[in-house]
Amino acid sequence: METWVAFFVIVASIAILMQALILAGMFLAMRKTSEHVIHVSSEINTKLLPVLEKTNFLLEDSRQRFSSVVADTAEIVHIARNQANRFDRVMGEGMELLRAQIIRADQVITGVLESLEEAHTQVRKTVTGPVSQVAAVIRGLKAGLDMFTGGKSPKGERSRSASSEEELFI
Repeated sequence: METWVAFFVIVASIAILMQALILAGMFLAMRKTSEHVIHVSSEINTKLLPVLEKTNFLLEDSRQRFSSVVADTAEIVHIARNQANRFDRVMGEGMELLRAQIIRADQVITGVLESLEEAHTQVRKTVTGPVSQVAAVIRGLKAGLDMFTGGKSPKGERSRSASSEEELFI
């Protein structure tokens, strides 16, 4: 049994030695990998940090400009809305004034037309009535003179006087 114990001790020693060698290899690989990661990290920092700083500066600068543009746009929209409201109010007032002037002009024109119609009626009564009466008196005198002078008138004159009398009554 002693040989077996010695055999197991030797096997265990070899296993421990192999584990130690594997751990040492792993330590060296991890150290090499760590150095490589540190090198890559420093390289990224040296190359990427200036780009990130420039990008950050541009974003900050652009943010101020975008804020300014948005504020200006909001102000323009506000001013345009106020101007549109003013224009609408002015146009509404103008339309009301125009409507009132059109109504007033219509009333004036209607009054003038009524006055003209009334004047026409008055002229007709005052001028046409006496003219037709004077014409009737003249016809009566002519008829009386024709009768006193012999009552003979040529046929053409008699038909002419008859048609003129008809025209007067029409």
